[in-house]
Amino acid sequence: MRKTTAVMACGGHSERMGENKLLIALGGKTCIRRSAEALLSSPDVIKLVIAAPAELFEIYAHELAGLRLEPVFVSSGATRSESVRNAAEKAEGDLILIHDGARPLVSPEEVDLSIKDAEKYRSSVICTPLKDTVRWQSPEKSFAPKREELFSIRTPQTFSLGLYLKALKCADKSYTDDSQLLDNIGVTPHLSVGKYTNIKLTTRDDVAAAEAILGCGGNKMKIGHGYDVHRLVSGRKLILGGVDIPYEKGLLGHSDADVLTHAVMDSLLGSAALGDIGHLFPDSDPKYSGADSIMLLKEVCIVLKNAGFRPSNVDVTVLAQAPKLAPYILKMRENLSAAMGIDIGSVSIKATTEEGLGFTGTGEGIAAHAVCLCEKIL
Repeated sequence: MRKTTAVMACGGHSERMGENKLLIALGGKTCIRRSAEALLSSPDVIKLVIAAPAELFEIYAHELAGLRLEPVFVSSGATRSESVRNAAEKAEGDLILIHDGARPLVSPEEVDLSIKDAEKYRSSVICTPLKDTVRWQSPEKSFAPKREELFSIRTPQTFSLGLYLKALKCADKSYTDDSQLLDNIGVTPHLSVGKYTNIKLTTRDDVAAAEAILGCGGNKMKIGHGYDVHRLVSGRKLILGGVDIPYEKGLLGHSDADVLTHAVMDSLLGSAALGDIGHLFPDSDPKYSGADSIMLLKEVCIVLKNAGFRPSNVDVTVLAQAPKLAPYILKMRENLSAAMGIDIGSVSIKATTEEGLGFTGTGEGIAAHAVCLCEKIL
């Protein structure tokens, strides 16, 4: 057994992706979990260290619950080199294996190959032969290098722990690749040829490619519609979208009667054919008396996730003659986006009067329509 500490670099900001790429689901498993499971498929791995922002420790720990080894978390640094250096301080055993958390399609065979070659050569860098012809272009020269001499560098990269710690001590700048540390001390890293499918998630195109490789792509969007109405009465607070709105009347209901949030919840449940909020939170149950609808929305999203779905966006129209809702809409959007775990730019709320027509136009009640898209993740 080649005792190996596996390090996952998870400190990136996913700026080009537009969302945390490590939490993107591929075939029902998040990117970070797929990466971790691949590393832990090797019995040689005796410890898993994850370098990530401290504010994400709890979220990542939840995503990685139940693994063969419980991860050890260390704070990531301003650069990849700093992040891996922090993780290396926790390393144990003979070898240290370093992997990008954003490479979820790494295979167990590649992990085993990297460990085996590192034991033999003191280093192993998973790579693939370059398929394209490339050209070097600079003010001084322009030429086409021999394609057979070029490789695309990937991870995992595995090293003798002693050699890697020595290289870390000699590092004189920040490196984007761990094998460059060996170059710096005059050691040529061993190249181990891996698979072209071991891609890194950087943009949405990479997600589509990963789904195609896994065979889990295709149309995954589900549409849901929700409608709710509540009567306006004296002596009740008016709560809409989780916002307490000053008004002479409030909405009557078993919970806080947040008609806007109720419509959103029904649209989400409808998208996945999971019934409605009356079934999930019956008004015959006293524990929902006066319940905060934003908290109920969070519960709906948990139900949705357990069924293999997650919200993508929602569009709401509130029908109310009064009061004027424009000053409160931004806060409503913030509340809904936080509860659903989606960007505020994916939450639309509009309000309209009914020109004095119908029960909403006469001020007897307030109604809301919601339409949502949900993404199937299983």
